[in-house]
Amino acid sequence: MWTDTRPAAEMPRLFERGGDLISFAGGLPDLDVLPLEAISGQLSRLVRLGGKLAFQYTTPHVAKALVPAIKDLMAREGAHAEAANLVPTSGSQMGLMAVALGLGAPGETVLVQTPAYPGATAAFRTAGLDLHSVADDRDGMDPAELRRTVLRLRADGRTARLLYCNPTNQNPTGRTLSVERRKELLAVCRELDLLLIEDNPYGLLSFDGGTTTAFQALDPDRVVYLGTFSKIFAPGLRSGWIAAPDHVLPALSRTAEVIALSPSALAQAALAAFHTRAGWTDLIDGYRASYRERCGLMADALEQELGTSGPWTWERPNGGFYIWLRHRDGVDTARYAAAAAEHGVSFVPGGHFSVDGEHADGLRLCFSHVPRKKIAEGVARLAAALAGPAPEGGDR
Repeated sequence: MWTDTRPAAEMPRLFERGGDLISFAGGLPDLDVLPLEAISGQLSRLVRLGGKLAFQYTTPHVAKALVPAIKDLMAREGAHAEAANLVPTSGSQMGLMAVALGLGAPGETVLVQTPAYPGATAAFRTAGLDLHSVADDRDGMDPAELRRTVLRLRADGRTARLLYCNPTNQNPTGRTLSVERRKELLAVCRELDLLLIEDNPYGLLSFDGGTTTAFQALDPDRVVYLGTFSKIFAPGLRSGWIAAPDHVLPALSRTAEVIALSPSALAQAALAAFHTRAGWTDLIDGYRASYRERCGLMADALEQELGTSGPWTWERPNGGFYIWLRHRDGVDTARYAAAAAEHGVSFVPGGHFSVDGEHADGLRLCFSHVPRKKIAEGVARLAAALAGPAPEGGDR
C-alpha cells in the first residue's frame, strides 16, 4: 500500500556529473574491469540465436539457466536457496520495495541498522513503515539493545516484526559484522519472532578475498536475502534476486510481479551466458583489486590532507565502496555541501543515512569509480572545503 502520510522519502543526488566535478557521491562500480569484448560476443550470439525470446516478456521467475550463477554467488558466503525460493528483481532496490510492500503494513515499525543505506529507508517510508534505529556497540549492532528496543516498542503498542541489516562491507561505513555477532542477533530474532532482511550487495568485495558467513546460511527460515548483480557484474542490466523462506515466498512473489510484471529475459540470459563461459572468480577478483587500490589511494590522501588529530575521524575499510568520515564536534556535514561544490567535489552528507538525524555529523566518500589520478586531487579539494568553520544552514 502506497502512502504519503509518513515523512518524505528522500534519496541523495548520487550520479550527477559534468564540468570539472570530481564526484565521491554515487556508488558506481569500476566497469573498466568488465571484459567487454567477450561480453559483446556473448550478447551478439544470444540475440542472433534467441533474440525473439530474449526481447519478449517472460514468466515471473528466475530463469533456469541463471539459477546456477546465483547459487555460485551465494555459496561463496555459505548461503543456499532452491530455484523455487528465488524471486527475480531489477536489482536489490526493487527487492527492498517488494519486502516493504509485501511483508510490512503501514504504521508498522521496521528496525534498522544505522547508518543505513538511503534506498532502504526510502523504500520503507514509501510503503508507510515507521523506522527505528538499533544502537551499536564496538562490534556493530547490539543484540541486547535490539531486544530492549523491540520489547519497548511492543509495550507501547507498536508492531515490530522486521529487522533490516546490510552486514558485510556495509554502506556507508564499510564495516562487517562478525559471525559470532550474527549468531547473537539471530538468537534475538528467534526469541522475539523477528524476520531479518539481509541486504548484501558488497559481500564478495572484501579486499583480501575473504568472505563472511551470510545470515541466510545461519538461519535460512529466519532471513530474507537480497542479492544483486549490480556490484559484481554491472548495474545497467538491473538484475537481482530475493532468496525467500517458504512462509513469506508467496507474498514476495506476488508483490514483485505487481511491481515489474516480468524480469528482463535479456538481462538474465546475458548473466547466465557469462557465468557459463567464465564463472565469477576472475571478475570478482578484478573488482576487488581495483577497489583495494582506490581505497588505499583515498585513505592515504585523507591522512595527508586532513591528518589524524583534527576534527575528522575515519577508518580504513576492508572492503566495499566507501569511506565514512565523522566530525568530532557533531557538526551537520550538509553545511559543507555547497562549499564542496564550489571547490569542484561532491560527497553524500551523513543525514541521508540517518533514521532521525543521528548520523548528520558523518559524510560518505565513494572511491570505487573515481579515476585513480583524480582521487588525491579530489581529496585535496574536499579538504579545502572542510578547512574553514562550518557554514550556517545547508541543504540535506
